[in-house]
Amino acid sequence: MAIHHVHLVGIGGINMSAVAKLLQHAGISVSGSDLASSLMTDELVARGIPVAIGHKPSNIPSDTDLVIYTSAAQDTNPERQEARRRNIRQLTNFQFLGEWTADQQTVLVTGTHGKSTTTAMLAEMLVRGGKDPSVVVGSKVPSFVEGNVRLGSGELFLIEGDEYARHFLEFHPSAVIINNIELDHTDIFPNLRSLIEAFRELLRQVRNGGLVVANADDPRVQTLIGEERAQLEARRISIVTFGFGAHADVNVIDYTSRPGEQMFVMRDPRGAIVRLSLHVPGKMNVMNAVAAATLAVRLEVRPERIRESLAAYAGIWRRFEKIAEKNGILVVSDYGHHPTAVQANLDASKAFYPDRRLVLCFQPHHRNRTKALFQDFIPSFDRADVLLFVEIFDVAGRDDATDQDISSRDLQETILNRDAKRRVNRPVEYAATPEEALKLLRRWKKPNDLILVMGAGDIYKIADKIVD
Repeated sequence: MAIHHVHLVGIGGINMSAVAKLLQHAGISVSGSDLASSLMTDELVARGIPVAIGHKPSNIPSDTDLVIYTSAAQDTNPERQEARRRNIRQLTNFQFLGEWTADQQTVLVTGTHGKSTTTAMLAEMLVRGGKDPSVVVGSKVPSFVEGNVRLGSGELFLIEGDEYARHFLEFHPSAVIINNIELDHTDIFPNLRSLIEAFRELLRQVRNGGLVVANADDPRVQTLIGEERAQLEARRISIVTFGFGAHADVNVIDYTSRPGEQMFVMRDPRGAIVRLSLHVPGKMNVMNAVAAATLAVRLEVRPERIRESLAAYAGIWRRFEKIAEKNGILVVSDYGHHPTAVQANLDASKAFYPDRRLVLCFQPHHRNRTKALFQDFIPSFDRADVLLFVEIFDVAGRDDATDQDISSRDLQETILNRDAKRRVNRPVEYAATPEEALKLLRRWKKPNDLILVMGAGDIYKIADKIVD
């Protein structure tokens, strides 16, 4: 791929900014633009990458020979139109990564939930195991100098594989993890079947002689694996399942949880066991850890390195991230935006912090998702002692006119009615903006609160201001 200058449209995205760093490290000149400045754009500017705020044709330098764009940048984007006018090649960020890694040993981590955490855990295991991988992850990993990207000299390239817009189909991985399959991205996948078909196609793109690590506790994953097993095995692809169930090839036994720690044993098909502990909450993180460990073992990482990695794992950016603890109040930020993720985080919070009042400030992400999964959202908030809904975060280019009739007020009203029927008395409030939510949280906070700020939009920006 002989390129000299690349311009990135939507450079502030978590994956787009990682691509910008990869290019810069390769000695390629980089520029970019985005609708608004952010932590990511500020970081790129500090690295010497020029970032224009707002999209216009003149943002594309004259020597540009490739434009990389985020999925949110539609054909009508003025910079994409200018690239067409000038006959400059255009790729999405994942198309680019697919080409960039085509001749490398690519490991892909997929699933509706837990991709970033599993990728980060696996990366730490591979680093401690001496594999020196390159990594692209949809978050910031504290041990990575670059945050969301790591540049290694080993053969492995570990990538968080996004199912949105079928991005993960840009890769032909040597190994893939499928954590779970649940309906999401309803603007792309009209039903669960269409989502499962995308995962089916991904399995068919795994390289001959490769590896599939699959969640044995997820019925959709197991049905898919069962349907594809004969074809996979005919191509000498190994299939290893993991989970709490005894039917898993690698299963979790002797699981215990106490405030601040989860302990469990991972047992493989030969009966060999590894005793592990985690200092992040939730059974979903045990599953993430076992998925990562299962693949790490197959890549010949020694059990003691896996144990050390998980014992030291303290989380990543916006994944149950501890933001502040002051005057007995703990503030945590999380990216959860799907009903299952909401419920899992609330369950995990109650298990790790059983004596704290749980205050949830939730910003739904994307009106189409909120509308399509509305009935699933309602019971997912049951374990919160105090609820504050912020108005839905609008995602550019992903809603249409039929989605505009949904609001966070609808969630508030439905939950209040449901609470009344259940004879549950708790505050359930609404804030039009994150700034209004911040004022309410400051007024409500009490010693011994756990304040969980959750959502995939911009709600995280208020988390470090609550206990000021």
